[in-house]
Amino acid sequence: MLPFLLKRILLALPTFFAVTFLTFTLVHFVPGGPFDAEKEMPAAIRQKLHERYGLNRPLSEQYCRYIKNVLHGDFGPSYKYSNWDVADLVKSKAVVSFELGLYSMLFALIVGVSVSMICIRLQGTQWDFVLCFLSTLGICLPAFIVGPLLIYIFGICLHWVNVACWENWSDKILPTLTIGTLYASYISRLAKRGLCDVLQKPYIMAARARGISERRIFFIHTLRNGILPVVAYMGPAFAGIISGAIVTETIFQIPGLGRLLIQAINNRDDMLILGIVNFYALAVIICNALVDCIQAWLNPKIRLH
Repeated sequence: MLPFLLKRILLALPTFFAVTFLTFTLVHFVPGGPFDAEKEMPAAIRQKLHERYGLNRPLSEQYCRYIKNVLHGDFGPSYKYSNWDVADLVKSKAVVSFELGLYSMLFALIVGVSVSMICIRLQGTQWDFVLCFLSTLGICLPAFIVGPLLIYIFGICLHWVNVACWENWSDKILPTLTIGTLYASYISRLAKRGLCDVLQKPYIMAARARGISERRIFFIHTLRNGILPVVAYMGPAFAGIISGAIVTETIFQIPGLGRLLIQAINNRDDMLILGIVNFYALAVIICNALVDCIQAWLNPKIRLH
């Protein structure tokens, strides 16, 4: 398993450096600079600031210096947050984003797989149609609609939970539902399709012919192979939850990476933008590598291939 994981990571390294290069180039080609929003300052002071942060050097030299520092774990200083390194800022906010992503992924897995199992049991009935309709509806509703709707119902009308905090467990319910609803809908459809395909396999029919109970057939022989599409989806999904929760974190005022990225873009804090995007790229690479290993463990054919 270790050689399999190392191979996946080595194959992903060119992707990481490509993302780093594109982000670095785009950020530096955007009109303006990190100190343009400040009040008018003398040219000598502006020049000193550029010399301090290396902004007066050629772009190629800046990029090589940045990559060298990144390989040593140094993502540079923030232009707007004095005495703060980008790595420290990202670490402090990544904990919140990771916690939100973990809750949302667990909710999506539990609800999505449960709904798919119910649909299999009720296949062909009106309840199957209703659950399929709700899954499609969950995919169609974006976070900027689900979030304010939940705030209005449970926060403003019912006064059950706070809508702009991240302290108590109750503060984390609405953001989890906002993100988890979309992914639970995807997972339910993927799991249902996978389970339906596996139930038509010859070895399932042979198990039924031998008189094995339906419960054992489903939980022992069907579920493990039927959820392989869900496992393959979990890597991009979890990375997408962490990196794509910008809207949700903004709606609920959650102090996570998404909200920090918006502030960095507004402040033209180039180093902080680069640090957050690079963290997102690493999250995607690591999640995909872990999912590949889980798939190889569940299905030995993948490992042999």
